[in-house]
Amino acid sequence: MINLLIAGYHGYGNCGDEATLLAMTTNIREMAEDVNITAISSNPEKTKIEYNIESVQRFNAFELLNAIIKSDIILSGGGTLIQNGTSTRSLMYYLSIIKAAKFFGKRVMLYANGIGPVTGWFNRFLVKLVVNSVDLITLREKFSQQDLRSIGVTKPHIYVTADAAFTVRSVGKNEAQNILKKEGIPIEKDIIGVSVRNWNKAKDGEKYIKEIAKACDNMAREGKTILLIPMQQPKDGEISKRLINAMNEKAYIIKDQYSPAETVGIIGECSLMLSMRLHALLFAAIKRVPMLGIVYDPKVEYYLDVLKMPSAGDIRCDSLDEKRITARMKGLFFDLEKYRDILDEQVNILVEKARENDILLSQQLDIIRENKKRRKK
Repeated sequence: MINLLIAGYHGYGNCGDEATLLAMTTNIREMAEDVNITAISSNPEKTKIEYNIESVQRFNAFELLNAIIKSDIILSGGGTLIQNGTSTRSLMYYLSIIKAAKFFGKRVMLYANGIGPVTGWFNRFLVKLVVNSVDLITLREKFSQQDLRSIGVTKPHIYVTADAAFTVRSVGKNEAQNILKKEGIPIEKDIIGVSVRNWNKAKDGEKYIKEIAKACDNMAREGKTILLIPMQQPKDGEISKRLINAMNEKAYIIKDQYSPAETVGIIGECSLMLSMRLHALLFAAIKRVPMLGIVYDPKVEYYLDVLKMPSAGDIRCDSLDEKRITARMKGLFFDLEKYRDILDEQVNILVEKARENDILLSQQLDIIRENKKRRKK
C-alpha cells in the first residue's frame, strides 16, 4: 500500500477548502485502490467521518511528524498555502511540512496550489529553498507560476492546471430543492445567490457591504429572491447577516452548514451568483449559473477572466457602486442563455485541466510502486 498525506487548510468549515479535499480524496480513490489517505485537519474526528480517511491534528507536532514519516508521498493540497498574506506563521507551517517530508526522503507534490503573496526577502528565500526541493508542482492559476518563477523556483517542472473543486459532484436537483424548502427559501422565483466575506483590506472599509445591499434591494424590487450563502461558518454568516440588516427589502440566508456537494446543489438552484468567495463562483460555474464576481484577491480576478464572466468591481483599489452592480446583474439576466453557453464551453476545458492534477499524481504513485518493488528484490 501507498501512504499519502494531504496537508491543507482543512477542518475549519471553509466550504472551498473542504471541496478541494473532497475532490482529492474522491479522485485518488477512483484512480488507485492501493492508496491509504490521511489528511491534516484542525478537526480530525470530523474529517475522518466526512471523508472516510485517516486524519491527524494539525497542531499536534508528534502526530504530524509521525504521519510524515509513515507516508510515501505528501500533497500540499489545494488552496493558497504558500503565502504570508494572512501570516508568516502560516507560511512557515506549510514550508516546515515540506522540509520535514524531504528530510525523511518522501516525495512531495504541490497539488493545484495557489501561490502568494510572498513578501520579504527572507520569506522569499525560504520559499525558493524549500519549493525547489519538491518533486512536482501543479498550480491552479497562471500568475502563481509567474510568482514562483520570480521567487526563483526553477527545479521541479511546473504545470498550470485548474482548481481541484471543478471535479466536485453535486447532489441532485430534488435534494437541493429539499434543502431550500427546509431552510424556508421560496423557489418559485429567480434566486440570486450572494456570497460575501469580511475583508478589512478593502479600499473603503465595509462600504462595499452597503453597496451590495443596495444592489440586492434593487433586484428584490425586480421580483428576484435574494439568498445569502455563507461559505464559511460562522465568519461568513455574521457578515451575511450584516448585509441583510443593511437591506430594506426581504432577503434570506442559508443557516445550516452543508457539505460541498450540497452547497454546489444549492448554488445550482440559483439563476445568478454574486460573489466574493472564489469557490462560490466555481460552484456556480460547475452548475452553469452565470455569475458576477467581486474582486478582492487575484485568484477571483483570474477565474472571472478564464470563465469570461463579468466583475462588479475590485475592492482592493476601487469603490463598489450599487448602480454598476445592478446594471451588470440585469445584463446577465437579459442574456442568461448566452452566459450559460459560455460557461458550458469554459468549464469543460477547466474540468479537463483539473483532472491533469490526478494524471500527474498517478505518475508519482507509479514511481513509488516501482521503488517499493526494487526494495523487495
